[in-house]
Amino acid sequence: MVSWYFKEILLKLGVDEERIEIMSAKGGFSEDEFEGIRYLRFKDSVKKLRRGTVVFSQNDIVLGFPHIRRVVQLENGVQRVFKNKPFYVEEKIDGYNVRVVKVNDKILAITRGGFICPFTTERIDDFINVDFFKDYPNLILCGEMAGPESPYLVEGPPYVKEDIQFFLFDIQEKRTGKSLTVEERLKLAEEYGIPHVEVFGKYSIKQIKELHELVERLAEERREGIVMKSPDMKKVVKYVSPYSNINDIKIGSRLFFDLPYGYFMQRIKRLAFYLAEKRIKGEEFEEYAKALGIALLQPFVESIWDVANGEEIAETFIVRVKKIETAYKMVSHFERLGLNIHIEDIEELNNGYWRITFRRVYDDATKEIRELWNGHAFVD
Repeated sequence: MVSWYFKEILLKLGVDEERIEIMSAKGGFSEDEFEGIRYLRFKDSVKKLRRGTVVFSQNDIVLGFPHIRRVVQLENGVQRVFKNKPFYVEEKIDGYNVRVVKVNDKILAITRGGFICPFTTERIDDFINVDFFKDYPNLILCGEMAGPESPYLVEGPPYVKEDIQFFLFDIQEKRTGKSLTVEERLKLAEEYGIPHVEVFGKYSIKQIKELHELVERLAEERREGIVMKSPDMKKVVKYVSPYSNINDIKIGSRLFFDLPYGYFMQRIKRLAFYLAEKRIKGEEFEEYAKALGIALLQPFVESIWDVANGEEIAETFIVRVKKIETAYKMVSHFERLGLNIHIEDIEELNNGYWRITFRRVYDDATKEIRELWNGHAFVD
C-alpha cells in the first residue's frame, strides 16, 4: 500500500482515492529509497502521470518520459506530421535514456522505468556542469548515456571509443513535464557546456531528398538514426537507419528466447518500408536480404552451439566507477529487476576509477535452448 505521505501528494495531483487503492492493490506503485531519499515510482500510468513517473515531494515530481512516435515511410511521415513547416533534425543515439534532476541537494539520474540508477548517478557529474541546477533547480536534463562501457547495452555509437558519455536531447520542467523549445535548450547547453546530441539543422518537406541522404550517411557511419522536432517541441518523431534495424536484430538474435518476437518483427517491418520507399531492387536488395538473414540466424545458431557445449547465454559488460561500493549497488539494482548478474573482475585504474567487468546470464534463454537441444517435445 502507498504510505500516507505519498497518498496525500497523489490526491493533490488529482488521483482519486479509489484509483490509488486499485493501483496499490495491483502493484502499480513502488515506494523505495536511495541514499536517504524516499520516492514513489509509477509502474503503470495514471491519467497524465506516465509509467516511470517519480514522486519525491509535492514540488519534486519527475514525469515519466513520453514514448516518441515513429515513422517508417520518411517522406509521407514528414508530410503528415510537419506539413510544410520547418523542423529540427537531431541524431538519435543508441544508448539508454536518463532524466537528471536535483532533489534535496543531490543530483540523481533516473532511468526510463523510474529507477534511480546508482551507476549513472555516481558518474553524471563527469559529464554535466552541476551549476546548471543551482540556477535552474526546477528543470530536468533529459539525455542519452551511450558508449562501449555501458551497464545496459553491449554497443554504443561508433564515435565514443571508450567509457561512456552523456548527450542532452531535451530539457523539461518538473511537475508539468513541459519541454523547453529547441532554441532555449541549445542556448542553455552552450551556456553550461552540456554535451548535446548532434543537431543537423532545420529541414522541411521540400528537403526530403537531403533528409534521405542524411539517413544514408548515418547508416554508412553505423549510427542509429534521426529525431525530428518542431521548434516548440510539441511534435517529435523518430526514424532509424537501415543499419540500425539489422544491427539490432544481430544483437538480439543471440538472446532470441529472451526477447518477444515483436522485437524482431518491428525491425524487419522498418527495414521493409525503407527498401520499399527507396525502391531498392536487384543486387542491392539481395545484399540487404543476405545481411538480414545472417544477422538473424548466425548469432542464434552460435547460441545453440554454446548451450550444447555446456555454456550459458550471457553478455559481458565493462563499466568505470569511482567507488567499488557503486559496483555492488549496481548488482543490487539489477537483482531487484530480476536479473542474474555476476561480477567477474575488479581492476583499479591509475586515474581514480575502478573498472568493473560483470556478466548478465540469461537463464530462461539458456534453459529453453538446452531443453530443445535435448529433444524436449512441445506443441506450437
